[in-house]
Amino acid sequence: MLKYTLTFGPGLMVAAAGIGAGDMVSATMGGAGYGLALLWAVALAAFLKCFLNEGIARWQLATNTTAIEGWCNHLPWWVRTYFGIYLIIWTGFVTAALINACGLGIENITGGAISRSWGAVIHSVVGCIFVMIGGFKDFEKLMKLLITAMFFSVITCAILTFHDPVAFLKGLFVPLVPAGAGASVLSVLGGIGGSITMLAYNYWLREEKMLGPKWVRFIRADITIAYVFTAVFGIAVMSIANQAFHVSGTQITNATAVTKMAQTLSAIIGPVGFWAYSIGFWAAVFASLLGVWQSVPYLFADFYGLIRRYSETVRAEITQVTSTPYRVALLYVTLAPIPFAFMNVPLYIIRAYTIVGSLFIPFLAATLLYLNNVRIPTDTGVSRNSRFTNAVLIFALILFSLVGAREAGLLPI
Repeated sequence: MLKYTLTFGPGLMVAAAGIGAGDMVSATMGGAGYGLALLWAVALAAFLKCFLNEGIARWQLATNTTAIEGWCNHLPWWVRTYFGIYLIIWTGFVTAALINACGLGIENITGGAISRSWGAVIHSVVGCIFVMIGGFKDFEKLMKLLITAMFFSVITCAILTFHDPVAFLKGLFVPLVPAGAGASVLSVLGGIGGSITMLAYNYWLREEKMLGPKWVRFIRADITIAYVFTAVFGIAVMSIANQAFHVSGTQITNATAVTKMAQTLSAIIGPVGFWAYSIGFWAAVFASLLGVWQSVPYLFADFYGLIRRYSETVRAEITQVTSTPYRVALLYVTLAPIPFAFMNVPLYIIRAYTIVGSLFIPFLAATLLYLNNVRIPTDTGVSRNSRFTNAVLIFALILFSLVGAREAGLLPI
């Protein structure tokens, strides 16, 4: 009998891992620059990535293999080569962005008593130690706590600063692109909802012992809740930024962005605004850091086992959090970004991460179109893609190809 009474499935942890520096910065910059006009882009990004994550999960429930296994077993050699190189590069960028964002958050909360650079280093090391010794259940508990803190803190600020329902509804349901806002639209589409962190769902399903077709309905509900959460969170951040910056014409373009937002909210709604936003920002980026520190070593260990052509039994062992490949990857995740903590360009690093992350989505959409239409066996009890799902994935492939080309400087939009 299925236990549908779980408070949260792994979907909200994937959402929390994906809601990090990129989401906070892209939504904040979009709201500061164009007010409420780009809310629809937040909702669209969450909608499309919901389908992508559902495809990842459905592949696993049908085949009992991860997306990485599907790529290695059913696609040409250059696909896994591309993914392996991309994984190393992406990890460097995302970890650098996350520790810098955590550094900004703790510097703001402590009034500068802990500097951004050393705060970044501390968060990286603490994340490593927690993942190393805490185990999955403790990780899950802490993630739930951080998710609750980030959500209610940011929603509180959004409610207390909400002032123009007509503009809000227009921005959410009428997809207009203001003059000069093309780059911001693409940044929001690329930044909201995560990228490679969606693959973590495969491994967290295994940790939760969710295997086989009986879980299809649950994971669809779980993922839908996760991306509704993502959309609401991103919309709230953009709404706050509109009131704090766009309405007053204040510029937000430097490393004091977090402090400026908190101080502006304090001026608008009192001390509760400062502390609610400060805690919400820190909880969001630290939850994302923990999610990446815990999940990305799975990807490295799984990929390593596949490249070495280990048996299924051996690969199951090396994707455990106590295995040597997992822990070596965890050390790489922890140590690789530390030099970037001492570069005085945190927002540039975060921006670079969103550029690199946007390049993964077209790859994922294209491979899911093949795997979930052709390689899911017809007798598994798990359906292949519907026509509507295929249409959404094709749209995501085209749209995020444009996003990636624009972010890489190949399009002038």
